[in-house]
Amino acid sequence: MIRTTKNILKELFKYYTPSFIFKKIPNMIIIETTNICNLRCPVCPTTIDMTRSRGFMDFNLFKNIIDDFNEFEKKPEIAMNFSGEPTLHKNIYQFVEYASSKGHRTYISTNVTAMNKNNSVKLIKSGLSDIHLCIDGFSNKSHDTYRIGSKFEIIKRNIEIFMNSKHELNSKNPNVCIQTLLTSLSENEKDDMVKWAEDIGADSIDFKSFNLGSFTSKELKNKYEYLLPTEDKFRRHQKKEFKSICTIPYHQTVVYWNGDLGLCCTDFDKKVKMPNIRQNGGFLKTIFSKEVIDIRKNGLKKKYDICSDCSIGNADYMGYNYSFENRDKDSKDGIKYS
Repeated sequence: MIRTTKNILKELFKYYTPSFIFKKIPNMIIIETTNICNLRCPVCPTTIDMTRSRGFMDFNLFKNIIDDFNEFEKKPEIAMNFSGEPTLHKNIYQFVEYASSKGHRTYISTNVTAMNKNNSVKLIKSGLSDIHLCIDGFSNKSHDTYRIGSKFEIIKRNIEIFMNSKHELNSKNPNVCIQTLLTSLSENEKDDMVKWAEDIGADSIDFKSFNLGSFTSKELKNKYEYLLPTEDKFRRHQKKEFKSICTIPYHQTVVYWNGDLGLCCTDFDKKVKMPNIRQNGGFLKTIFSKEVIDIRKNGLKKKYDICSDCSIGNADYMGYNYSFENRDKDSKDGIKYS
């Protein structure tokens, strides 16, 4: 077997990880505008496993993070959601507008419950680059069984309101992806969802593979096992070969709503303790401190408990994306697997 340079470097990093590689700013900063959610999805860690305090990030803290990059030509992408619903934050439009005006690519994912006409227009005009509009099924039964607290017909209508508003404003942005989890109740609705997403003018539709979560107790796994897709290819499995290196802590970092740094997108409950940027001189000074570099190096080497059963870093298949724009040139169906 031919060993590529990439594989050789990964092997070397198991034994020695030079600190200088973490002197590069992450490609993405996930900023948790809030960890409060108005839904109760059954195997979501926000619903079942979060023990930390809940709240909303204040604008001054967000502004200070963005301002740290004023002198940078290449700026990180800013994702303004993590474990909560970003549109519950009354200042989310101000957050997006400020980061976008400073040259950052901006992204949110939303459950669409608050996406009325007025909010749709404000979000589109804010300069948002990318948005994922989430709808977990294409019927009352499939959607409402998983998205507890929302109604399929309302969510479908709100997405259509958003798309109509974008067309009326003749706005190129944001790039719109319809996102859905494939469960046993929705896997047979894929074709209907693809047709609908294309008809309303979405740029793509993202079908995420489903598992019962690394945070889920044995009791809850037994209770919700029926939601696992019947087609094995739509289930999220652990890789057959456990990878000793995870590059997620290198490419991204998290800032929780109160200013604490987070290791990666898996650490919903802040199991890995990291310093607070407010108390340590700001984002850049904190993330480039020896303490944080050492923590991120250990994350790269998967030395934390959350790494062993991570359903993202260890997954062999995260789902597939159906791109309408690239249908003809990327593949025979426009499907990209991830």
